[in-house]
Amino acid sequence: MKPMLKSLVTSTVLLATMTGYSTSYAADKVLTFSHWAGPKHAMATKVYPWFNEALSECSGGSLTVKLENGLAPPPAQYDTVRDGVADLGWIVHGYTKGKFLTTKMIELPGMPGNAESMSVAFQKTHEKFFAAAKEAKGVQVLTNFVHGPGMINTAKEITSYKQVEGMKLRVGGGVANQVGEALGAAGVNMPAPAVYEAISSGVAEGVFFPLETLHSFKIDELTKYSFKNPDGMYTTSFAFIMGQDTYDDLSDEHRACVDKLRGVEMARTIGQFWDEADKVGMEQSAKGGSVIIEASAEERAYFKEKTKDIEAAVLAEVESRGVDAKAALAFMREQLK
Repeated sequence: MKPMLKSLVTSTVLLATMTGYSTSYAADKVLTFSHWAGPKHAMATKVYPWFNEALSECSGGSLTVKLENGLAPPPAQYDTVRDGVADLGWIVHGYTKGKFLTTKMIELPGMPGNAESMSVAFQKTHEKFFAAAKEAKGVQVLTNFVHGPGMINTAKEITSYKQVEGMKLRVGGGVANQVGEALGAAGVNMPAPAVYEAISSGVAEGVFFPLETLHSFKIDELTKYSFKNPDGMYTTSFAFIMGQDTYDDLSDEHRACVDKLRGVEMARTIGQFWDEADKVGMEQSAKGGSVIIEASAEERAYFKEKTKDIEAAVLAEVESRGVDAKAALAFMREQLK
């Protein structure tokens, strides 16, 4: 190669390298994922690794995710992502009171199914009906999902919903509050990570929780009885979100990787991880002597009667967001069949 041509090529490569056009290194991006539920939780041990690996594979290693714990308390997670403190995170809709109303529909009592089936039905209904309400502002909702069937977990044995009346139970927000109120429980509201201390100190006598939390939050050390309703007592709705500014700042290639993963299939995958976590929670709790008590047909009928007014109240809230609530509920239930 002639000296002048060699010099020109070298200068061109150097310029391209400096401006980030020729190397993957300059295009590398690490997204911060805000996690708040502890190191044993499925969102940290399963969902985060899966998402990180999927983005890395799609992008040839140039887009990855870093887990960050304790950036903000659970109720502040939405603001944490929206304001750019973290790029990604997962939120509990019920922790942001008054902001999310359409999401309450999946939390209704009488919605049977596991985390996977309910998460898929939830996301499909969101895409068809709820997204137009634009409740989540300043963020991209990558998917919506739920935990597995909610139960009443207590230190003393519960065999009837009638025993719940007057009990101090952590209910957690959203429709779970309405279920607790309908059953006559003395509802105690607090984020999930605070439950262990609340029960150990006597502030609460038990908690509305799914099986996975008994292990991930060590609740099985304090509660040995779980009262389960096969018809569906309640669930909690979540969203996996990305800040709008973060999304807009991604390269076209990186944004395509995110868009490839989002939606119904992401809801399905996360739901599967939560179902696996429920199995682990049940197995680990059983080793410590915990037992699951299934509500009898009589108790299930009693629960249905006590909570029958919740559906109409929630539908009215959903309607207030400009959504055809009855059509949305019929669609959601069809997906759950």
